[in-house]
Amino acid sequence: MKSKYNENKEWQDYLKLYEERPELFLQSDQISIIFDENTINTFVEKTNKKIGVLYKSDFHILIVDLVSDKNKKLYTYERLLPSVNSGAVVTLPIQNKKLVLLKQYRHAIRQSQYCFPRGFGEVGLSAQQNAEKELKEELHAHITKTQYLGNIIADSGILSTQTAVFVCEVEDIQKEYGYEGIEDIVFLTPKELETWISNKKITDSFTLSAYSLYKFHCR
Repeated sequence: MKSKYNENKEWQDYLKLYEERPELFLQSDQISIIFDENTINTFVEKTNKKIGVLYKSDFHILIVDLVSDKNKKLYTYERLLPSVNSGAVVTLPIQNKKLVLLKQYRHAIRQSQYCFPRGFGEVGLSAQQNAEKELKEELHAHITKTQYLGNIIADSGILSTQTAVFVCEVEDIQKEYGYEGIEDIVFLTPKELETWISNKKITDSFTLSAYSLYKFHCR
């Protein structure tokens, strides 16, 4: 006898995730998440699409929801959730009144970008602790002062990660190329960075968003 889809591991892991992190499954009149197992089974049988937790790593969880719009139309929606619920961070390092950016090779886009250092959340670390850890790992920097600027969501169309932004005054940066694709370290005044932005040399959304917060809170 063929098993029903709601008995599969993908769906059972989805229900477990719902129990552990219910804030990720809040219902809305705009887009409703479907949990009725008869509806799930019927949809999967008709469409041959998978629903539930499809992939997990130390950094991300890929889920596919079955959702319904205001017109009761059913469709799937992919979401990429952080494996660690909090602590993701982007930093704005400042040394001698200059902003510090990495030139870093990014596998996802198969090219290099200029960007501020950042990192995924890690178990047991607050966002501020994670910011300090990232700067020590990527710049070997000594942090003298940190200031929290706010949170950003880089792509709310698929990501749910809330990323904290910290401006960090640092000293004694050391260049170490090759770590996590780092190709170079550059030091720019705010005016120079804005020129780079104007010239479309900065395309990283975290960097653009973080600098916007810095510009309005710290200058």
